[in-house]
Amino acid sequence: MIHRIALVLLIVTALVSTAAAHDFSTSYSHVAVQDKTVHVRLTLNLKDFHNADIRKVVEENYHVEAPDPPSIMTVQSSDMIAEDVIFLNLRYVFDHPLTKLKITSTLERVTQPDHSHIVQIGEGEDTREAVLNAANPSVDAELGEKAFFQTSWDFVKLGVEHIFTGYDHLAFLAGLLIMTTTLRSLLKVITAFTVAHSITLALATFGLVAIPSRLIESLIALSITYIAIENFTGKTLVHRWKITFLFGLIHGFGFSNVLKEMALTRRTLAIGLFSFNGGVELGQLAFVCVVFPLAYYLSTSRWKAPFLSTSSTAIAALGFFWFVQRAF
Repeated sequence: MIHRIALVLLIVTALVSTAAAHDFSTSYSHVAVQDKTVHVRLTLNLKDFHNADIRKVVEENYHVEAPDPPSIMTVQSSDMIAEDVIFLNLRYVFDHPLTKLKITSTLERVTQPDHSHIVQIGEGEDTREAVLNAANPSVDAELGEKAFFQTSWDFVKLGVEHIFTGYDHLAFLAGLLIMTTTLRSLLKVITAFTVAHSITLALATFGLVAIPSRLIESLIALSITYIAIENFTGKTLVHRWKITFLFGLIHGFGFSNVLKEMALTRRTLAIGLFSFNGGVELGQLAFVCVVFPLAYYLSTSRWKAPFLSTSSTAIAALGFFWFVQRAF
């Protein structure tokens, strides 16, 4: 299906475009793996490339690795299938049977900055799909299915790692914990955040809802600033768990970017979604167990005023910095 959609888009663009710049720029590749060999059918709109040497462009800006470079790369044939739309059949030979594959596209360097390259690896139930662009130029794919528990464990570790390297999510959690002074309120806040981000993580990962990542990342930064300002003023417009649920929906879209950038089979995607979310929760729980007692102690001690003002100012500054960096 994605092959036909991409092909239709390319042909329509070629037929209706003039010498002016395209409203969008897209290319497509279908990747098939046979033992030590990778066959790629690359579909391009020649008007995107401004009369450049297509073979040279492909050799310099479309790479298949496993994870080492191939020993042989050849352009076996090319076919014009419509005005300015071309198929290139590429062959990559490696020195060993393939278990991993890395596809990289930097075609936007030659076409236009918003160029998107759609990759499909495999067929049927083993299909993996990804969209490559300037922000996400490469995708890694595991070939062959791992055992269920191995796959689950890999994604649990990925979820934990994402939490502890996702400093914006940690800043948001820290902002929530600073003004949480009872176990009951802690349970309500953490449950609201967990339920909310689990909903949007699933919706976005399965492609049911799509929001531009730049908007999501900017809103995440604003959520951090908002929570910090509430902490600083000591006033909340609505119950903290309700605003946490709202912002949790936004953070869930941020979590989904990790899975969306990976080329996963439908089976692996389902396992990965559940396991990755579990890893996120484990990482979040570990962070809460460390930070909450400390925040509770400081917020109920004689250092309460300087602690709240200093921590809230620092978190607000971080959120504002990330917002400016991401939005502009």
